[in-house]
Amino acid sequence: MDRLPQRAQHWWQGLDDPGRRRASWLVLCGVVYIVHYLVYCLPQPFFIEDAAITFTYSEHLIRGEGLVTYPGGERVEGYSNALWMFILAGLYGLGLPTWTAAKILGAILGVATLPLAFDLTRRMKPTGSQDAAWIAPLALALTPPFVIWNASGLENSLFCFLLAAGTWRLLREDEDHTLRPLSALLFVLLTMTRPEGMMYAAIALLARSMFAVAGRKPRSVLSWIAVFFVPWAAYNGWRYWYFAWEFPNTYYAKLGAGKTFRPFGWTIKGWKYINNYLLTHGIAYVLPLLFFALGGLKNSRRRRLSVVLIALLAFMVFYDGKFIGQPEWLPEAINWPNKPSWWRSLSSNWVTARVWTILGMASLMGLITLSRSGWRTRGMLWAYCASGVFFALYAGGDWMDEWRWFNIISVSLFPLLAVGLGELLDFMIPADIKRRLIPAPLSRWGQEVSLRVIVIAAVMIPFAINEINRATRFSVNPETSVRDIHRRVRYMTWVQNRLDVDDIVLLDVDMGAHMYYSGWDIVDIAGLVDVSMARHSDFNKKFIGEYLFEERLPDFAHVHAGWARSSKIPRQKSWKKDYIEIPGYPIGGRKLHVGNHIRKDLFIERHTGEEPAHRFEGGIELLSYRLPSPEVAPGGQVHLRTWWRTVSREEGFRTLVWLDDGEGNRSVTALEPGYGWYAPEEWSSREKVAGRFWIQVPGTLPPGTYQVGIVLLDDTTGEVLPLVTAGSDEPVFLAGEVILAQTVQVVPQESARQHAEEDRAAAGALAVGGDCEAVWPKWKDATRH
Repeated sequence: MDRLPQRAQHWWQGLDDPGRRRASWLVLCGVVYIVHYLVYCLPQPFFIEDAAITFTYSEHLIRGEGLVTYPGGERVEGYSNALWMFILAGLYGLGLPTWTAAKILGAILGVATLPLAFDLTRRMKPTGSQDAAWIAPLALALTPPFVIWNASGLENSLFCFLLAAGTWRLLREDEDHTLRPLSALLFVLLTMTRPEGMMYAAIALLARSMFAVAGRKPRSVLSWIAVFFVPWAAYNGWRYWYFAWEFPNTYYAKLGAGKTFRPFGWTIKGWKYINNYLLTHGIAYVLPLLFFALGGLKNSRRRRLSVVLIALLAFMVFYDGKFIGQPEWLPEAINWPNKPSWWRSLSSNWVTARVWTILGMASLMGLITLSRSGWRTRGMLWAYCASGVFFALYAGGDWMDEWRWFNIISVSLFPLLAVGLGELLDFMIPADIKRRLIPAPLSRWGQEVSLRVIVIAAVMIPFAINEINRATRFSVNPETSVRDIHRRVRYMTWVQNRLDVDDIVLLDVDMGAHMYYSGWDIVDIAGLVDVSMARHSDFNKKFIGEYLFEERLPDFAHVHAGWARSSKIPRQKSWKKDYIEIPGYPIGGRKLHVGNHIRKDLFIERHTGEEPAHRFEGGIELLSYRLPSPEVAPGGQVHLRTWWRTVSREEGFRTLVWLDDGEGNRSVTALEPGYGWYAPEEWSSREKVAGRFWIQVPGTLPPGTYQVGIVLLDDTTGEVLPLVTAGSDEPVFLAGEVILAQTVQVVPQESARQHAEEDRAAAGALAVGGDCEAVWPKWKDATRH
């Protein structure tokens, strides 16, 4: 490390002037990328919610839990980025938090992709000026889809780097046949990074075969295939052995049913996703550059073909296909509307014709480019770009803002656009034409600038302004992050503690934060980490009824909006009968996120006819109560369990619980029957409502024996509800109070700890004796001191 500055200086001195200019520009692009990257790191570190799924699997693996959704759960390949997960797991095992590792890798791999993008751009245009080659790395550093998704905690940065590095290495191996086929290993790693990596690997194999034919080196293909398929087969064999499914569970959840592939629906999902990206980021206005990049402009035939294809594409995209009546200038004798029956047929199938035309043009341009110099790089990048767009169409777009799939496409799209601009400049502006950028009287430096550079700047400046604006908007209001869903986890954990429930089965759709922070058993509505739900992504009513409400029985459920409509869970009889919605949690200054449900039997039981311990006026019955672990230290909490019932009551009531030692030391706590979630006026006489409450013992209360009393207040009038059964002769606190038979012992901290140890020892003795049912309640008593 001490010699690093000297080595850098020696390397710099060894470069010629063009080399220094390239290095300086790439350093500048790297700085732009890092500054842009920090926008999603410093103000509020952005991690897309799904990233926490990968983090959880990585940490579970290192902790010895295996690749499971929650500790003790089944093996589920609920991630689609295996290599990224293994890398994060390795770094976590070395002591680096997964969150930090993801951010560091996203920065490093993103910067490393920029020089590869530049070199690939330069290779596509081996002759003529290289001015436009600088656009590709700068555009990548500026565009939010590339930087945001590298910074999101997902695998995008690794995928983009491996794709660019594998392509670059493949081209180098074609130039130098003595090089080992390491590109095959890079493409194996690509397939491990995302499942669609196999699509890009197939393109690489096809390209390698074409290179071998062109160079008359057929054996090079066989060695490449061997190097690729041996580790690929070994990894996928392990996958099948470990998970017992051919594809990741995410495939079955998202694409297995083929519901998302709608290529002939121009205004839905996939095409809408693609069109919105092209328009929002201004790419639609420079798409003709792709034709110039692939076909070139120097040859007149190619030039004419490019113009014709551009015109055809514009016509097919912008014209809606609706049949137009006879124009005024057309003679009536021709009778235009009735003549062309073929046009009527075409008009009625316009979207289908549009899609097939685009496919045909993409294939034709790919073939045309093969006869030009630089065809190897250009052909591969065009195949990547077209395949990436097809994948976005096949996947039906993506729910995440800022076009995650175009993060990968941009690695090939921007170099192609840069080459297209270079071809246009070569055709229109000779490299030696310069213009005065600043009037001579105002400046003695920088007066003459290449006209080509001025044109490039005229293209890049509005692009940069638009992308900076998009980046600013996203940083202020990012896509659903781990932090967003962590609010729900904290809220429902509070609900869990309030109910004093230990084991939770959760039904939800946002898995990342729940997997990472809760440790609960999880039923995933979307099916990403749930095998059964993934294999029934059509939400078959019978399956949902059996799986959710007979087998899994979720305690908590977050169901609302789009997922409620698509899953039809709220239409199930068991849902309406067994679940209640509780208040939402705050997500902004004045907003609540609703859709939170709990299972009724967590605190509502069936009344079996037992006689109440006390009756109050208004049809309220205190059926029974319990004070487990009544010995607590000052500042602690007493756990009080009550069971209530109402008979024909139409108003609510409140409960006051007091502690009193008879010497003037007193504490009062207000409690809500039904926790405020299930109002007493809604209770059925066939139900008894449990309450598990924590009574705060002020730290100022001196040690001693404290009576515990309960008083009921009418929710409307605030008046005390009298007892029907006998109470105390002389009220301690208020008339109508119930004094419990049990008392609370406020004891010193050491004494409370001793009581806890006694209960813990009793739990251990029960375990040794085989009385498993009694172990956990006694252990819980130990924790309540």
